[in-house]
Amino acid sequence: MLCGVIANFPYGQGSIMSGILRHKTIVIGCIVLTTSWLVMSANAENKQGQNRQKKLTTVSQVESLAVKPTVKRSVKEPKPIFYPELTKRELKIQAALNADSGCDFSKTPLSEVIKSLADRHGITMLLLEDKLKEEGISIDEPVSLSVKGIALKNVLKLILKPIDLTYMVDRERLKITSRLHEEEIYQTRVYPVGDFGNTIEVYLELGSTISKHVSLGYYRVAFAYTPFYTPFQGGGGGSGFFQVISEPNPPELSLRPYVYDEKNGGTIVAVRLSESLVISQTYHAHNEIVELLTQLRRARALD
Repeated sequence: MLCGVIANFPYGQGSIMSGILRHKTIVIGCIVLTTSWLVMSANAENKQGQNRQKKLTTVSQVESLAVKPTVKRSVKEPKPIFYPELTKRELKIQAALNADSGCDFSKTPLSEVIKSLADRHGITMLLLEDKLKEEGISIDEPVSLSVKGIALKNVLKLILKPIDLTYMVDRERLKITSRLHEEEIYQTRVYPVGDFGNTIEVYLELGSTISKHVSLGYYRVAFAYTPFYTPFQGGGGGSGFFQVISEPNPPELSLRPYVYDEKNGGTIVAVRLSESLVISQTYHAHNEIVELLTQLRRARALD
């Protein structure tokens, strides 16, 4: 904005002074207007800058969301201790066996005792009456026991062991049978043991540890077509060998148990290709193997 001031006046001194005052007022007004205009311009530019900054921030946030997709953290599931894994029914039975229980029986027939415990824990227990008869045991065998605050599996052991009976989980059923019958039923499981190592020495050491600290039933040598032969003399409920398989495609015969003394037996076979032990044993022997391997892994984790 441009303001001019006239220097020459054709009037008298009073008129001159009056004119000067008017022109001063005009000049001051121009200065005030100019200052106000500059302040308004500055404020407008400042607001425009803030708006641009907000827009840039919003665009940046949108781009950030578009460029960085949401990352879902997957929870690492623990590996099974053995294969095949337990079914839903078997897991339910296992949970019931580990649950707190108790009883108070006085000369109660065995059949009623089993039914009472089955109803209490919501599972089915089958009394194999024919197997009991083979051992001269009646389903009406009187039971006297009073305990509380212990797991169901231990209650069953206290009830069944004195009359030479036991229980087992077979084909998704909890069965009450004779000890002799249970020792004749073998289940095959694959135990991944690659976390311990994949050398011959590791397999032999695991086989030795299992055979010495687990109540195995009879078990026998497993044939293996292999360039080396490193047998381990077993123990437990019977004598046998622990054989290492290193051939990628062993013949079919290599997975068959060898039978001698006219008795069938379980087997312990190391398969380096899958870093696992393939074990054929009784239900209770498998439970002890699971517990032993679990404790070995816990002990190693302390290092």
